[in-house]
Amino acid sequence: MTRWLRRLSALALTLVPMSAWAQAQPQVGIVTTLQGQATVSRVATAASLPLKFKDSIFERDKINTAEKSIVRVLMGGKAIVTVRELSVLTITEDLGKTTVNLESGKIAVAVARQRMKPGDRLEVHTPNAVAAVRGTVFVVEVTRQGAQLGGSLGAHTQVTSVSGAVQVGSIGNPANTALLTAFQSVGVLSGVLGRIGNVTPQAMNGLLAGFAHSPQLGMGGDSLSAMVAQEQTKVEGLVELLVPLANNPSQQQNSTAGGCGGVPCVENVSPTPATVKGVNAVVNPGFETGVFAPGWSLSGAGAVIQNIGPITAPNGQFMGIIHTGGPGAVGGTTSRLSQSGLGASGSLFSVQVTYNLLSNEWPTQPLVFNDTFIAKVTDRGGVTTEVARAERDTAPFQATPTTISGGGFTLARGNGIAGWTTSSKMVSTESGGLDKIAFEIFDVGDTVFDSAVLLDAVVVALDPPLHFLQSGATLTRTGLDPLIDFRAGTETFDSAMVIGAGSRVSLAGTLLRASGADLNVAFSLLSVLPGGSFVSSATDPLVAFQGGTHALGSSIGIFDLAGNRTALDAETGLTLATDKPLSAGGTLFQADGATVNTRQAVKVDAALLEATAPLIALLNGSAMTSAADSIDLTGRSKVTGAGSLVALDRSRLAVSRGALVNVAGGSYLRVAGDLLSLRNGSVLNILNGALLNVSGGSIVSVSGALVAFGGSGGSILSVSNSLCGGTCVLIGGIPVAFSGGATTANVSIGANAIKNPSLGTIKLTSPSTALVSVSGPASKVTIGPK
Repeated sequence: MTRWLRRLSALALTLVPMSAWAQAQPQVGIVTTLQGQATVSRVATAASLPLKFKDSIFERDKINTAEKSIVRVLMGGKAIVTVRELSVLTITEDLGKTTVNLESGKIAVAVARQRMKPGDRLEVHTPNAVAAVRGTVFVVEVTRQGAQLGGSLGAHTQVTSVSGAVQVGSIGNPANTALLTAFQSVGVLSGVLGRIGNVTPQAMNGLLAGFAHSPQLGMGGDSLSAMVAQEQTKVEGLVELLVPLANNPSQQQNSTAGGCGGVPCVENVSPTPATVKGVNAVVNPGFETGVFAPGWSLSGAGAVIQNIGPITAPNGQFMGIIHTGGPGAVGGTTSRLSQSGLGASGSLFSVQVTYNLLSNEWPTQPLVFNDTFIAKVTDRGGVTTEVARAERDTAPFQATPTTISGGGFTLARGNGIAGWTTSSKMVSTESGGLDKIAFEIFDVGDTVFDSAVLLDAVVVALDPPLHFLQSGATLTRTGLDPLIDFRAGTETFDSAMVIGAGSRVSLAGTLLRASGADLNVAFSLLSVLPGGSFVSSATDPLVAFQGGTHALGSSIGIFDLAGNRTALDAETGLTLATDKPLSAGGTLFQADGATVNTRQAVKVDAALLEATAPLIALLNGSAMTSAADSIDLTGRSKVTGAGSLVALDRSRLAVSRGALVNVAGGSYLRVAGDLLSLRNGSVLNILNGALLNVSGGSIVSVSGALVAFGGSGGSILSVSNSLCGGTCVLIGGIPVAFSGGATTANVSIGANAIKNPSLGTIKLTSPSTALVSVSGPASKVTIGPK
């Protein structure tokens, strides 16, 4: 048992027989631990009474803990709330929803998802935030700034997920949400969510240690030590329920309720057992020691810094920087940072890198000076896979308003900042594991103007999917039922299906259907790696959800499609992808009355995708939140659609950071219809980005409308950004932002770009808010008939 899991066990060290409190119907819980002093105020009396061991907790009881005190409450046999000192909270229940109102202080909540009935839900409310779960372990802390004693003003809420998924929202701004997975944390201040940060195992141990207590004997007529011994089996069982199946690959392989007797329906494919050293195989992944700690090897110019001008690390306090010039750069052109001996054993990994490209080449120097950053991993057989690439010629730069310096690098005023990007890629290996991760930045064409890359939050994690095909394996099914079919309960797994190079899947039916079930998926539902192929001849949605609350693709996205071959495209004159990793006859993703949180819905990297139906369809009260660009095309991809790319009917979609559709890296998007359809009171809320973002010499052609309203009306498109930096340029009535050398000659928008405007409303936060953003002299956008 790991150290943090032992800490977690301490959260549930003592339980009492459930029959002792089940007789009193009005109660919502029972005190199973009391160390120090605490009081309870009940609705029926104004007086505060001393709280005692084994006391019942009733509806709307207010609990106050004194200094150096801990109270633990067992609620309904399905959740444990541990209350730290100087905390104030109440607990209520209503129709299956348990609400913990935390006014101040700190609590840890452990929820056993297998003991939650369909429709059950637990929420923690603070003065300015809501944290909602069905099965997880998390910590919530409320502090006050200055002398603020009540209300949301001055309140700061910090939510940390230990295991499982936690949806955190801001009170007063329901669309402002974040999805936390294990070892992640987010703060809320004045109704605004901060950036999600990663929590190190050491920090998690320290956090959980604060909830440990010293068992005391002789409380009442019972011996607490005897009670601990009597209930130890129950405690261990509850703790096991709280631990994600990701920690137990043998259980995880059998967690699907698919159509092959409860085990994965993979004919002639054997899953490869594997382990990984820790949650992340990288030592000091966020550079939080303040230096390049042992394990990292620097060849060239670089340092660990806290900031460069106003730019800070998105996770934690420190970040790495390497750059092409300055003392130490190899040949005055190149710098490398690497880590060898990862100790990562297995066949499939998720590799994630967060980076920010800075360049003095942009915008004044010719395109031949194309300084480049590359992130790559190497397996034990010497095979290298590129995880991320950023080039001066195609990066979506913005100009720095002032000269900034850090780590031996200086970016002059007016030169380029690309902004933080997180790149995730599935990496398959047949050599038994990964050995090395490396980052390199180098000059192209000159050594006069320096470029740099900032690095943060490097993650190498094992992904044991339900279905993994590699080494030329094939899977063919002629049955019309979905390959994976969930009907009830909660399922947690890393990925549903991953297809490696040379492997093929052919289905007459669809991939996955979930009805009345809740899914927690760390990486993806479908990843097709370069050289792999997935074909479904069904016209039904490839992935369909009916009801339920789901965390899908928290690290990668719901669909992750990649190729590696390109050729000259006669229609556009661009060199575009020719690999076709996915063929499907229906909508890729459909939600019907479901709630979905994801990093992004569809990622297409150096691949060809031909869609005959919407990529995303949300129906009948569905709600989806996308943390990044919902649809992301990059790496010279080509995507064609026969109708609306995204369709909402009586549903909501929120994009936390990024665009609804991002077309980058010399890619091409052609839509023979409308880009977006909003019907019957649907709402699309883009919190920090554009509706459509085009960069890096990419081309977008939409023959219909940018937005089509329909149905009974009342739909809303709300967009917030400051991409124009002032007043946007109106083209065809659409506000457009230009950067990186793009001009109005790059854009053509017809007069009917908004279809049926009387049936909907477009809300823009300011005159600098753009619906369309175009970056780069070769990027082009055409909307409406030519």
